[in-house]
Amino acid sequence: MKKILLLLVLATSLFTSCKTSQNTSQQSSENVVNITFLHLNDVYEISPLESGKVGGMARVATVRKELLQENQNTITLLSGDFLNPSLIATFKYEGKSIKGRQMVEAMNVVGFDWVGLGNHEFDIDEADLQRRIDESKFQWLASNALQNNKGTLSPFAKNVDGKRIPFPKTVILTFKNTVGKEVKMGMFSVVVPSNQKDFVHYNDFFEVSKQAYEVLKPQCDFVVAITHLNKVDDEKLAKLLPEVKLLMGGHDHDNMLFKEGNVVIAKADANAKTAYIHRLAFDSKTKALTIKSELRAINEQIKDDAEVAVVVKKWENILDEAMIKAGLNKNDVVTTVKTPLDGRESTMRNSHTNLGDLIAKAMTAAATKPVDCSIFNSGSVRIDDQLVGAITQLDIMRVLPFGGKIVEVKLQGSLLAKILATGLQNKGNGGYLQWDKISQDAGTKQWLIDGKALDVNKEYEVIMPKFLIEGKETNFGYLTAQNPEVKNIIEPDDKDTNDIRNDIRKVLIAYLKK
Repeated sequence: MKKILLLLVLATSLFTSCKTSQNTSQQSSENVVNITFLHLNDVYEISPLESGKVGGMARVATVRKELLQENQNTITLLSGDFLNPSLIATFKYEGKSIKGRQMVEAMNVVGFDWVGLGNHEFDIDEADLQRRIDESKFQWLASNALQNNKGTLSPFAKNVDGKRIPFPKTVILTFKNTVGKEVKMGMFSVVVPSNQKDFVHYNDFFEVSKQAYEVLKPQCDFVVAITHLNKVDDEKLAKLLPEVKLLMGGHDHDNMLFKEGNVVIAKADANAKTAYIHRLAFDSKTKALTIKSELRAINEQIKDDAEVAVVVKKWENILDEAMIKAGLNKNDVVTTVKTPLDGRESTMRNSHTNLGDLIAKAMTAAATKPVDCSIFNSGSVRIDDQLVGAITQLDIMRVLPFGGKIVEVKLQGSLLAKILATGLQNKGNGGYLQWDKISQDAGTKQWLIDGKALDVNKEYEVIMPKFLIEGKETNFGYLTAQNPEVKNIIEPDDKDTNDIRNDIRKVLIAYLKK
């Protein structure tokens, strides 16, 4: 009898323990609100790259739908740089410049929720930017970039049904779980002021971020940010605002995930080669937040979303027709290569590549007289891909979508040395230089021009993109016609359609055909 009673007591105790454990687990689950971010940045192409192996907006749409099935509290966002540059953006459709129209249309169908401004949004003129904003179905968040109308500053805005709706500087989003528990999340967005235009005013992004956080924190449970900054500035921002939970960044084109203190900083690869999936779990009772970030490869293993695929195909056909009208034959084989030409941004912005060497040699060959060397900025190459086999005119146009003149200049040796040092300083961004007839001694770090030590007192004949001599590239503000160490700038006549120096793409095509 005693044994039976003992067994009953143990069973009751075990049942009570299990029930208590189950209730505790259920209570914890009921208090948790889950939020998912699908985070992309620096996307210029709606079609897949690398012969269809990576990227593609139709695949992004498929991932988004999968995440929404998993959690309805899913936000799809892009951390700046999507309207420019791309090859198709340089053409016209229905009598108007395309300038990112293809990207907005694809993003609308994908179902993006929020975007932050990137510096390349301001490559296009004010009127075209406004058209793209008005065409968009997603929300824009802009904390430090303002529209400058002849000295009058105001937020950029979207025109909807005759009403002008300003971009918010901050936003608070409310999320609920299945039992009604809710969390309020604050968000702000800042962009690097690297593209100065008359119609844009940039406030200091550190100061604006601080102000935004001070506004948001009393009204919400936690704060995140969309940033389009250099990595070092993201790190500084995290140190400035250590209570911000997550910086979803852009501007750097290679994926990264790290923490500065308790702040998670993440950036995906450019052109949707990858996307970050951030899963946030907020306990409404304990106020604890956990973040799990997953880098998702966007590749051929992901099926295309049918609706987005139709939009992508539409714009591919428009590009084909535009090239024909421009007198370009996209299928014209310029040359054939066995070794892949490396135009990936992750390599071109950090080292010298065979594609960079090829472009620089083509520039040297196009000079009207012998030059000592040639240089160009890696940021002018935008294909973010490798080319192998038959190389067509379409490939060349994708490599150098900006086009632009190349010019011959005479530079003082001291200035040339400074330019080369700046190029190395720009490692990791578009201001990193590719060149021909230049090298550096690994031991002494002495610059060599055509095999001879650079003489700071000598004048050198150099050929380069006109863009560079206008001081527009990162850290090259000193390189302008007004610099006394710059002499005898020779540029081709705009009206001379036979002068290939008017378009670096024609320079490369001519060189390869030889």
